[in-house]
Amino acid sequence: MAATSSSPLRAKDEAKSMVKDFLQAVGVEFVSEFDEHETWGFWVKFGEFPILIENPKGMMYVVVAFQITLSDSSAIAILNEFYAKQDNQAIFELTRIFTSPHTGFTRIIERGQVIGFTIMKNVYPYHPGFTVRDMDEALQAVVSVGDTGIAYLKALIGTTKFDHTPQRPVTEPGPMFE
Repeated sequence: MAATSSSPLRAKDEAKSMVKDFLQAVGVEFVSEFDEHETWGFWVKFGEFPILIENPKGMMYVVVAFQITLSDSSAIAILNEFYAKQDNQAIFELTRIFTSPHTGFTRIIERGQVIGFTIMKNVYPYHPGFTVRDMDEALQAVVSVGDTGIAYLKALIGTTKFDHTPQRPVTEPGPMFE
């Protein structure tokens, strides 16, 4: 018979405070903090990369997300040619680069075109046993995969500008959730 945990989940304020403390402990730079419409989180910089730390409304986890958005229309066109032509080798390579055993990814789609990727890892600050190590590993995982993805995209489509901090309302999910 499987053992069940009788430990209660943490309250929102305790989970949020713990996440903030752990982010400070690993030395990230805080850019902004939000807490509106039952969604809370932080924008932080990990090295040179902006990272979104967000607790979606009603969820008992926090998403650590690294977003890569192409801003050059010619780069977007090159990227979308692979999908339009159903270039299985290129699509496989993109999937391989943005996938790891520790992270998930989604394509960012705007007006029917892939304009970027979001690398994500969930952490569970509401649950007993959440540690600073969990937060640090999540940050390192998304930044490592994201930085590798940027290098691959530059090799694949040429040097281009990437926007890591797309504007989005903090009250509702942005393009990363499409």
